[in-house]
Amino acid sequence: MMKNIFSLVSMLLIMNSCSINKTIYVADSFANCESNESQKCIKIKEALEDDWTLLNGNIEGFEYKEGSTYKMEVKVTKIKDPVAGGSNLKYKLIKIIYEEISEPTQELSSFKGVWKVSKLTGIDNLSKSPTLIIDFDTKKVSGNAGCNSYGTDFSIEGDHLKFGIPNATKMMCTNIKIEKAFFSCLQNTSQYKLVDGELKFYAKDGEELLNLSSINK
Repeated sequence: MMKNIFSLVSMLLIMNSCSINKTIYVADSFANCESNESQKCIKIKEALEDDWTLLNGNIEGFEYKEGSTYKMEVKVTKIKDPVAGGSNLKYKLIKIIYEEISEPTQELSSFKGVWKVSKLTGIDNLSKSPTLIIDFDTKKVSGNAGCNSYGTDFSIEGDHLKFGIPNATKMMCTNIKIEKAFFSCLQNTSQYKLVDGELKFYAKDGEELLNLSSINK
């Protein structure tokens, strides 16, 4: 609902004024343009949780390098008389907030197996590290949350990752602070990345929630 309201407000601002400044993300790979599949278009979105959309045109002043993800501020101007089949919006780069060079594309499925949490948001000292076992055949994860064993399902699309509500055993534990923090991070996970052999989970706003290291060896 909020996403729809934000998009509506943005469009109204553009319609009622000549231009508006926006923060957008640019994906690290091209996609076939909808109007002409023989041409390549860059993919953009306004929030990490949004789906990628194709930009039918260029961003003025921006030199795109495939293999890098960008966050940038742009000026969006409404075009009064767009060319046939072209966009009615013009994008102009104001500044690049960051550029992140992506690792060679690797499917998360190639990292199935057992992972151990090495960093957990809200916990300074991991006296016991939760584990995560990824099963792509059943689309389920399981492991030990620091006290109780647990299991839940997950869905994945591109770099977006979402976990279901964990089902856990009911062991009596003296300290379940780590377990609560772990389950909270899983529930708030929206995106993942593989960085230097580590699996990282992020919230919708880009906050890093979990770092996991493989213990398949």
